[in-house]
Amino acid sequence: MNKVKDLLQTILTLAIILGISTVLYLYTSGYRLQKNIENTIDLTKTGMINAKSMPEAATVYLDGKLVSATNDTIAGIDPGKHALKISKKGFVDWEKEIEVFPELVTDITAILVSQSPRIEPLTNTGANIPTISPTMNKLAYFSQEEAEPGIYVVPLGGFGGISLFRSNPNIAINDTRVNKFSQGKSIEWSPDETDLLIEGPNGVFYLVDLERNTAETTASPKLVRDTWKKEISTKRTESIEKLDIEESLKVLALSENAFWSPDEKKFLYIQKVGEKLLYKVYNLEIPIPIGEKVENLVFETNAADPQPKINWYADSFHLILVEGSPLTDKRGVISLIRIDGTNKTEIYSNTLFSDNVFSAPGGDKVIISTSFKSNNQVDLYTVSIR
Repeated sequence: MNKVKDLLQTILTLAIILGISTVLYLYTSGYRLQKNIENTIDLTKTGMINAKSMPEAATVYLDGKLVSATNDTIAGIDPGKHALKISKKGFVDWEKEIEVFPELVTDITAILVSQSPRIEPLTNTGANIPTISPTMNKLAYFSQEEAEPGIYVVPLGGFGGISLFRSNPNIAINDTRVNKFSQGKSIEWSPDETDLLIEGPNGVFYLVDLERNTAETTASPKLVRDTWKKEISTKRTESIEKLDIEESLKVLALSENAFWSPDEKKFLYIQKVGEKLLYKVYNLEIPIPIGEKVENLVFETNAADPQPKINWYADSFHLILVEGSPLTDKRGVISLIRIDGTNKTEIYSNTLFSDNVFSAPGGDKVIISTSFKSNNQVDLYTVSIR
């Protein structure tokens, strides 16, 4: 009798453990018990949303109801489209219609923009024609300051963010009695960020070695550019050829009109259709994140109208738009927009001396060229979005 009793207890224990394990597995896989229209209970597949925000500790509303706070996973959501709103005091609300899939987690990261952004100086001795490096970690510019005119490079990475007091510009090359580098017309970065191709004020091109702080004239800037383009193209071709995508998309991705994101997994392309220009972003991530698409229409414009200047934001899921006429009217509007065309949010609308606007590596600031001085000296300033 004792052996039978022990056996029954063992079987019962195993059954309970198996039952609990099954319930936990079904729950974590998104299954829920729900009452249907016939008042019977069904085991229904549901989905989840992993809602994150920058900055954190924002309130999450789903279909108008308060459900959680970021960063958290919201479980037991019926499959289909839902209205998601992420809100934080002092920031512009983030809203988007998202689709939830059975047994899958839809990841959402909301970039919240401050309603009262701070503007802080990054340079104070003049900064002309700023040009960001491929990794977005350095910024080169011309400066005609009295003490040491020349070409400067300011680091954007590191701890504590970027500011006038944390980021010390380094002199790349000083003006000489003969060569006035500070009055140059253009700056181009090499792919490995060790060289700059500079067009001087007299139309002469120089190759600046940032490691040795030397400059040499080059009679063939086209050859330098072609060498750099080939280096980038070879590396990109190797990556693209490994992807299981249509040949037409590979050709598009490798064209000179493709503007690649910082993570090298997405590119912006402008397609002309009749009198319209379609701004599209192609996402070549493998696998594509849940809820994302390979092809996204960001926005469209009339081809005859002035077009916005576009740069990538640090997270590779947003674009920075500059609208207006900074070069002629010295004013412009800067906005942040997601690659799917949602949540276009104004960051700055005021004096602007260049349509080159860049994201800081951490995404907490954008860098602009403007002037708040009576002598119209143009400097770099950061606009904090959070």
